[in-house]
Amino acid sequence: MAASGNPISEASTTSTLWLPGSALHCYESSLRLRDWLLTPGLLTERIRSAAGDRFSMRVLCENAHGDEHLREIVMCCELRIWLFAQTRIPSNTLLLHPWLGHIGNNTLGAALAKHSDTTRSDFSYSRLLPDTQIIADALRHSALPSQALWVRRSEFSVARAPFSLYEVFIPTIGEC
Repeated sequence: MAASGNPISEASTTSTLWLPGSALHCYESSLRLRDWLLTPGLLTERIRSAAGDRFSMRVLCENAHGDEHLREIVMCCELRIWLFAQTRIPSNTLLLHPWLGHIGNNTLGAALAKHSDTTRSDFSYSRLLPDTQIIADALRHSALPSQALWVRRSEFSVARAPFSLYEVFIPTIGEC
């Protein structure tokens, strides 16, 4: 579980550059990784399709953390982690939609599919350093050496109640 209430460490928030997808070609030279980053919608189906019967998702935590609810998962091909994701749900949103605190082993996409009043913002992207909390968490769970990783951020709203999703792309995504 994250040690900080903010997935982006306090020291890095002022210098974090969030990019639109159209700018990724200037910052990421790997066509393979860029293709994964620019996957429209939820990544679950693409990861599930690429991994086939070797797909798995593990819930790392799903509980209250400060003034919000935190859910962290990894999606894998066999035991190789491809994606670390963090859903952050403000307490006000959780009061209105308590089911968001009990997604369990379902994917976020499957849980949201039952609610037609759900919207999602455009994606923004940032390559964050290992001193940011979310990257430190992703590296720890993935057993990777210290390195910068790409994060895709989006905001959801269920009946106008907001929450955030941060998806950390492990460099070996798509390789099993």
